Amino acid sequence: MILIKSTAYLALLIISVEMLGWKGKVHSPCSGNSNKLLSILNILCNNTQNTSIQQRDACYGCFFRAGNLPPGNVQLVSLSQCATIYLNNTGYQTCAVQLQNVVNGFRPTPVASTNLCYTGYCEFVRCVRMINANALIDSCIMANLINRDLSNPVSRIGFYTNTTSCILARARCNAYNPITGELQQQQRFTSQTYLFNSLQVSPNGDLRIVSFPGTTGVAELFCSTRSTLEQATYGDAVC
Repeated sequence: MILIKSTAYLALLIISVEMLGWKGKVHSPCSGNSNKLLSILNILCNNTQNTSIQQRDACYGCFFRAGNLPPGNVQLVSLSQCATIYLNNTGYQTCAVQLQNVVNGFRPTPVASTNLCYTGYCEFVRCVRMINANALIDSCIMANLINRDLSNPVSRIGFYTNTTSCILARARCNAYNPITGELQQQQRFTSQTYLFNSLQVSPNGDLRIVSFPGTTGVAELFCSTRSTLEQATYGDAVC
């Protein structure tokens, strides 16, 4: 209950930032992504600070202040300081070390495109997302290994389909996206706004979850059981 309150409190702070704005903030190539950054920083603290509520709140505060700085050198230094304090000796330590190396070595400079972020910023975000995705995969695998006879073909097929359903359902239906940390706001009133998803693995091995509208039709209708795509739920991940 306390964790939910802390998470909800930070979510309210994020909403307040969005509604009220920050006077004097310097507009930059990545300034429009501050709420997405805050969401992923939020999940960092949830996943790493389990010893006390005070420690978790301190983590929230540190990353929240860093996340609301204008994107650039100062923000990266602040993010790196928080990462050094709260991510060392955790599963995200590689992300903290990577960011520290950027800060200590090659100073980030703005990229030419107005749609991209500063050097070092996206590397850190991608690192965190990859670890979150791997943790999601692992948790779904472990949840479906129980009482599985993997020498049996039927059991192996069930293991694969259940694990895949678990990954997709949790990414789509959990209150907070387990990879990005963003609050899920599914609109279920019309099929035009409802989203399904599918898995894609990039050439370098990163898991990507691709979303598409609920109205998407089946590409090959030959003997298809349904003309539109539908998706399984998993456990309490129902939406």
